[in-house]
Amino acid sequence: MIETEATPLISVVITVRNAEKFISATLASILQERDVPLEVVLIDNGCTDATIDRVLSFNDQRVRVIKGPCKGIAHALNVAYAEARGEIIVRCDGDDLYPPQRLVQQAKWLTEHPEFGALCGGFSTIDSKGTPLSDLGCKEEAQEITEELRNGEIRTHIGTFAIRTEVVRAAGGSREYFDCFEDFDFQLRVGETCRVWFEPEIYYIYRLHQNSSSHSTSYTKNNFYCSIAFEFQRQRRTQGSDDLERGCPPPVPDGRKAPPWDAAWHAQKMLIASAWLEHQAGHKQQALVKGMRSVMALPVNPRAWRSLLALALKPAGSKSGS
Repeated sequence: MIETEATPLISVVITVRNAEKFISATLASILQERDVPLEVVLIDNGCTDATIDRVLSFNDQRVRVIKGPCKGIAHALNVAYAEARGEIIVRCDGDDLYPPQRLVQQAKWLTEHPEFGALCGGFSTIDSKGTPLSDLGCKEEAQEITEELRNGEIRTHIGTFAIRTEVVRAAGGSREYFDCFEDFDFQLRVGETCRVWFEPEIYYIYRLHQNSSSHSTSYTKNNFYCSIAFEFQRQRRTQGSDDLERGCPPPVPDGRKAPPWDAAWHAQKMLIASAWLEHQAGHKQQALVKGMRSVMALPVNPRAWRSLLALALKPAGSKSGS
């Protein structure tokens, strides 16, 4: 275990299982931050590849490697939350990236706004090779989104959040019923625990690839956990508690015969949306380039071809007709 010397302001929580392909880039993007005291609490959740060797090769005292329970992501996250020593907790998956200065900006904002328990923002998506796909949320207005969350609306990725540690623990951490989409459930409960502010800055870079946890879980289970997170929030809002809190959650569907959520389809969807944003902004050439990239991501999908044709035919500045 690598120990940190100074008490950190921020604890970056990472859970990993066989992330050797991306973990070095992930850690480098975090550890480049030298303007704020931080620690990385990395949970080894059953790695059988070279992930931990690559982590230890950084030889950085800000990184702590802890053996995880190997019982799913929610269990691992709760171990990390219990180990965190910082006043602020942020999350990162072992295949994603942080943009420069993200941590110092969020720490400064939370220090200046003690009435808020969490700060979040926009995020970018990239493919498995690191090629940009789209930016999400960076063109919106800065605003409080507490009521939005309490009404069951999610606008951004949990990786963009910086949350006071006291709020994470008051919210109850991650709920281990969730095998995936625990981040939706957690994000909604954070909104019920404290005030949350949104800044239209890119705070996270989310990598889409088929080996990620969300894209290796069956489509059936992904849909179930996503929908039940919102249903539980509706129950808390209207009844004061949800079925999980009452000890009677619905059974999880098997899903073993269902295919996983396809990363190429997800990337294509992002590119189509990004292409139309460019088109609406009057950037015809950039729109066509992204439209062509969307087709190449999954050529068998006719929607991408229809979208590309509409991008070519419609005058720049018009809305999607696909």
